[in-house]
Amino acid sequence: MKALLLLTLAMGSLQANDWSHFLGPNRDGTSKETGLLKSFPKAGPEILWEIELEEGFGGAAVVGDEVFVVDRVKQEKDILRCLDFATGKEKWSFENPSEGEPSFPGSRSVPTVEVDAVYFIGPFGQVFRINRKTQKADWIIDMHKRYPDAKTPHWGYAQSALITGDILILTPFGKETGIIGVDKKTGKEIWKSGPIGDTHSTPTMMSFEGEEQVVILTTGGGLHSYAPETGKKLWSSKAYENRIPITIPMQVDGKRIFATGGYDAGSKMLTVKKMGSKYKIETAWESKKGSQVHPAHLIDGYLYFLANENSNHKAKAKRAKGGLVCFDLEGKELWSTGNEPFMGRGSSIFADGILIIQDGEKGTLRLVEPLTKGFKLLAEANVFGSDLENKKDLKYWSNLALSKGRLIMRGQDRMICVDLKK
Repeated sequence: MKALLLLTLAMGSLQANDWSHFLGPNRDGTSKETGLLKSFPKAGPEILWEIELEEGFGGAAVVGDEVFVVDRVKQEKDILRCLDFATGKEKWSFENPSEGEPSFPGSRSVPTVEVDAVYFIGPFGQVFRINRKTQKADWIIDMHKRYPDAKTPHWGYAQSALITGDILILTPFGKETGIIGVDKKTGKEIWKSGPIGDTHSTPTMMSFEGEEQVVILTTGGGLHSYAPETGKKLWSSKAYENRIPITIPMQVDGKRIFATGGYDAGSKMLTVKKMGSKYKIETAWESKKGSQVHPAHLIDGYLYFLANENSNHKAKAKRAKGGLVCFDLEGKELWSTGNEPFMGRGSSIFADGILIIQDGEKGTLRLVEPLTKGFKLLAEANVFGSDLENKKDLKYWSNLALSKGRLIMRGQDRMICVDLKK
């Protein structure tokens, strides 16, 4: 009884500096953390701990003194690991047998953590609610068994669990069932939609005209919007389409959405207008440059993103057109870094007035001051000890997590915790 009480107290409630789900507290890759480093010592920032993982892309969530990450043993099983935030030592794990392997091996999603449970999605469509007290599954949904028409996307289910209120949003991607809302505590279906194609992009929350909306970008019809409580379809639009969507669309303000992606889909600024009971989505401007994996940052009325994708990833002449870019909200490109530095398909966080960027090719950590007049590098460090002369892309694509001044970074088979306050 005493042990249970201590566990309950330890779990407490979610705090403002927790990074409890995909893209952090506001689901936009921003943090209110302050007092962060603006430069590095000669030896680089302190690495507080590092652990070995199986190969994968799943980023971390941080709640209180615990770190959660989805791992996968190739061809065998999915693993949810709970780590001590201070030391990186494993506190407990949950394993689920899962044979086979999607294109590009390993985990995909970032866990979604609440006070009492952790939710995560495996690459083959199994969804888990893991009880934080018992460390066992309260329920497991196999989307292929529940919805026989469900179809695994080419690179597996890559979505992170989206929770709004008591509803968990999931995506079977079937010929009859596209997106569903289930009771997060029981897994019971509350609503479902018709087909929407598939995607590797995670559903996200937006609000237009006073209506909360679940918005998702898919191969079937572009953007779709649903009422989160009922599943009522609010609108669909082909104003922005991508043959392999990965990046989530971003709400700019009460009237605009910024959508970006790879595979030559580029980027578009879309306007959202409600006319009577119907919405109208139109293109305000577009650019050939896009971010293949991670969304843009909106900082002081300007957009910043890594314009690095399959079409410009290798040839030096094409790389010169990529790198970190800055756009104003009217579609004017103010500057780009090109190949110096290119930074690959890396992840980033905006906090304390700086962009914290993980190089997608080598894992190099960079601190950048977001200025409209040009690129300003504050600091960089080879925190993973990569061979910087090796031309091979090492695929450091995982999402970052920031909490209490400590940055969680993942390479394909290693995770490190970097102190950004010393």
